[in-house]
Amino acid sequence: MQILKSKAIVKTLVFLRKHKNANNFLIMLPSALWVICFLFIPLILIFVYSFSTRGEGGTIVASYGLHNYEHFITTSIYARTIIKSIIIGFEVTLVCLIVGYLPAYYLARLTTTRRVILIILLIVPFWTSVIIRTYSWMLVLGNRGAINYYLMKWGLIQEPLRLLFNEASVILGLVHIMLPFMILPIFTCIDRLDASLVDASKSLGAGKIRTFIEITLPLSLPGVSAGCLLVFIISVGAFLTPAMLGGPKDTMIAMLIQQNFLMLFDWPFGSAAAIIYLILVLIIVYFFNRVIGLDKIWSGR
Repeated sequence: MQILKSKAIVKTLVFLRKHKNANNFLIMLPSALWVICFLFIPLILIFVYSFSTRGEGGTIVASYGLHNYEHFITTSIYARTIIKSIIIGFEVTLVCLIVGYLPAYYLARLTTTRRVILIILLIVPFWTSVIIRTYSWMLVLGNRGAINYYLMKWGLIQEPLRLLFNEASVILGLVHIMLPFMILPIFTCIDRLDASLVDASKSLGAGKIRTFIEITLPLSLPGVSAGCLLVFIISVGAFLTPAMLGGPKDTMIAMLIQQNFLMLFDWPFGSAAAIIYLILVLIIVYFFNRVIGLDKIWSGR
């Protein structure tokens, strides 16, 4: 029996060696099944629900049409929500780029043990829940938070400043969460640069600023592009931070979808809103690819 099993294993290994495509297929099969079951099938269900109708008590009636999409497009508040989400996404991306480029450059140029320590400190926030990090800003920016407390204690203000539940607090909270997603791709890109190019630039008489502008900055653009794409997509679809730090005027698309699914029990309209959001993100990524080129980002060129 053991001999038969050994022969079967040997034949299987020989078959896999001769058929590399089959080997690759078996390797990719678990990941493919995971993506199909937990991404594509739910998306197909949401797509089907988006054409249906909400019945009594939140039931789904199989009366298909484009009425959910028409309602979304013709209602101005939903269009403003989409625009608001995209604007906040751009603002968060811009702030993260301005704030995160220099730390990424500094980390890439370090060669001592401090580099490892700083990278660990950069990654540590990922170990903390987003709820805790967002709630900490409520303790800092609230009417009885740290900022208002010390400003009033020092006599600089007479009454608390309204620092919470506005667009600025939403952007601040999202920047806090998204900043590592901007720093790490830029750091990786700069760290992989050929040091001989910088040395050659300096040997030809270029100073540090000119070397940075003409050598480092252009070659770090793939990292910048990757960071901007990551931060923008995640920021536009953010839910928890805008819900906790934003006000009524700062409703974003993820909050709108959540309200229709879990509060109004209008799954058809919530599905239509989710599909519209997905289409807009795909359009933005498409134009981003046309302008920047995703292949340049992945290859680092």
